[in-house]
Amino acid sequence: MPHRPEDDWTRPLPRRPRTGRRPGDPVGRDAAYDGYEGGDGFEGDDGFGGDPGYDGYDGRRGGDEATRPVPRQEPSRGHYDENGDWVPRPRPRERPRQGPRPAASGGGPPGRPPAGRRATSSRPPRRRRGPRYGLRRLAVVLGLALTAYVVSMVVVLALLWNGLVRVDATPEGTRPAGSAGSAYLLVGTDSRDQLTEEQRGEFGTGYAEGSRADTVMLLHVPTVGEPTLVSLPRDSFVDVPGHGLDKLNAAHSIGGPELLAATVEGATGLRLDGYLEIGFGGFVGVVEEVGGVRMCLDAPIQDEKAHIDLAAGCQELTGPEALGYVRMRYSDPRGDIGRVERQREFLAALVARMASPATVLNPVRLHDVGSATGEAVAVGEDTSVLEAARMALAMRGIASGGGVSVTVPVADANYQTTVGSAVLWDEQRAAELFGALRRGESVSIEP
Repeated sequence: MPHRPEDDWTRPLPRRPRTGRRPGDPVGRDAAYDGYEGGDGFEGDDGFGGDPGYDGYDGRRGGDEATRPVPRQEPSRGHYDENGDWVPRPRPRERPRQGPRPAASGGGPPGRPPAGRRATSSRPPRRRRGPRYGLRRLAVVLGLALTAYVVSMVVVLALLWNGLVRVDATPEGTRPAGSAGSAYLLVGTDSRDQLTEEQRGEFGTGYAEGSRADTVMLLHVPTVGEPTLVSLPRDSFVDVPGHGLDKLNAAHSIGGPELLAATVEGATGLRLDGYLEIGFGGFVGVVEEVGGVRMCLDAPIQDEKAHIDLAAGCQELTGPEALGYVRMRYSDPRGDIGRVERQREFLAALVARMASPATVLNPVRLHDVGSATGEAVAVGEDTSVLEAARMALAMRGIASGGGVSVTVPVADANYQTTVGSAVLWDEQRAAELFGALRRGESVSIEP
């Protein structure tokens, strides 16, 4: 006999939702009941004894079926398959639980902005910058300023060095061997090329053409120890290579810086490592640019040929006064010997003024002074920037009271020769002086 699910009287009847419930109507006390409705079609029979008050019938509304509240609908718990077996409804998958949202600062429910504040973006609040931030910022600014200063100084020094005149001052032929240190030749010439006609008359330099070595000094910087500045009188009677015995300044007139350097190397036995030369006009310009040089005179000086009239005591010498001071010799009873001493003293004071912090540490000031110096100074082609720096440092040390300043030992300051009155060196003492310099020993002769 075939199985008919509709004939199975044991099967519970399906529930049908009651119609007529409008959205928003209150649910009565019988809303929890599943709303079973009798299936025999008898009016008023609800399947539970025909009690209309039990199934939610509201007699106050006249018994209208449309006014009866609709019980809460529950989802189907399953269904019958074609064989009449009950198949329960599968349970829905559980969603993964999410953790609670972090509570916003300042209280309030999670995920909401604090009370009294507007909702802001998800950007974290800006931290207050403490004193360390200010120090780091100051360090960065100072670092940039220091870098700019160093770069400007390097640029200025490079411009000044490239602006110097180069001359050939390297002797040819056999030269002395190296010594314990470095030796440099400092020369001041009487060249009038940079002077105007009016300046030649004002400074009392005359109108001679060409150039002669008016000042000759030997600067020795040992590997270890203090520098030594030796004055070589321009009228020194020495052997000029290829020209016999003559005055020292004649070598410059005959063969320029190269022959003068060769003459000094032959007379001293010291190999020269650098050469520096300055003329009359450049000398005046440098002194004017640095604002004058302070000198202290033990007695007043008057010299008509040098065009100077200086009072005793400490005073600032202008460019023309400084030139007359270092060139004067007729009013000095010691003649050329007194002259080289003044030149050595003044040169040290000039270098000290040029190397002062107010000049060296100020790029603008250094450029102005260096430009005036560069127009007047010539260096040897083989003189490097490091050697020039060593010369400047050594002269600054001598100007500040360090090192030794001497004049080559002289046997006769008025030695008569075929070329006129000359200065004759004391050969024995001069040999001791230059020998000590070659060996890097301290100088023992009296200044």
